[in-house]
Amino acid sequence: MGFYDFFVNTYNQFLAIFPAPLQWVITLLVVVGLVVGFINLIRTNALFLIVVVLLLPAFIPIFQRFFADLYNFFLYLLSLLQT
Repeated sequence: MGFYDFFVNTYNQFLAIFPAPLQWVITLLVVVGLVVGFINLIRTNALFLIVVVLLLPAFIPIFQRFFADLYNFFLYLLSLLQT
């Protein structure tokens, strides 16, 4: 198992701790935290720019999971409104 698979599996296990309707919020917080952290690191050291470019493919499943969970949350809210 490679680093990418390990990262995705660990992230999915972390999300499984939280209830399904809140997983998109946790994902949003993780993404915002990573972006802010990387911006701060890039400002202080250009070496971290290289790290960002290397880890960019690992962020794709995070974004996919976030938008899928956001869509499911809106469907959940709609189902609550209909009842």
